[in-house]
Amino acid sequence: MTMLIMLIGGIGAILLGLLYIFHAFGPTEAEVVIWGRLSLYMGASLILLSMGIGRSSKKAAKVFLSLGYIGLALFQVVPILLWFAFHSSGISDGAPPSAFVAHWSYSIPHAGLLVVSLMVLYQLWRLPTHSPAY
Repeated sequence: MTMLIMLIGGIGAILLGLLYIFHAFGPTEAEVVIWGRLSLYMGASLILLSMGIGRSSKKAAKVFLSLGYIGLALFQVVPILLWFAFHSSGISDGAPPSAFVAHWSYSIPHAGLLVVSLMVLYQLWRLPTHSPAY
């Protein structure tokens, strides 16, 4: 189950990054496209990392995976805050002009990735359950 959640996180980061790279939110600043590329690279890295060491029970593997998914979680905080901050306003500086208006609901995919990241971290570090000996 953990592997599936890890892959969902990586694929989600890639798909979300592609939205920013291909200007799905209208003509935006260059920094927004850079954020999209970073999200794409982070998602690809997490997929490779998850497939490479995702099933390992070694502590070092868990630490590397944790660092990746903590990074993914932290990477979602700024866009979530910005979609709320720019709600009902334009997100372009006017060069080129854009009729696109920001809405808080565009933060939902970011919140989803944040939740997926937290789920991965929980799955990695939860205490093992011991079944009673009979």
